[in-house]
Amino acid sequence: MKRYAWGLLTGALLIACFMVVTATASPQDDSIKVYLGQLEQFLRDEMSRSTTAGRFQLQSFNIDRTHWHYMMDTATGKLYRMELGRTPDRSQWTVMAQGLIEEPPQAEAETEKVEN
Repeated sequence: MKRYAWGLLTGALLIACFMVVTATASPQDDSIKVYLGQLEQFLRDEMSRSTTAGRFQLQSFNIDRTHWHYMMDTATGKLYRMELGRTPDRSQWTVMAQGLIEEPPQAEAETEKVEN
């Protein structure tokens, strides 16, 4: 009988300890919303460190085997169009329209051409 009493007392003590530990521990929500929130915060932190993140906007059009690719630099407002070459290495971005920011006009030799 003595062993039985000690077993009950030990079991009750373990249950009480378990309840105290679980009651004091802060619950962690493991829903998908929490994980997406953490991912979104991580991406915001990473993008805030980069100065060019989100600077360029790309748009592509495709009509009957003809492709047009445009890129806008949101920092300067310049609009570029990709001049397709025979191979992807020979394609280059050329300025289609100057941005809204006033800049002095450039000489013909100084016209911007960005290559891939």
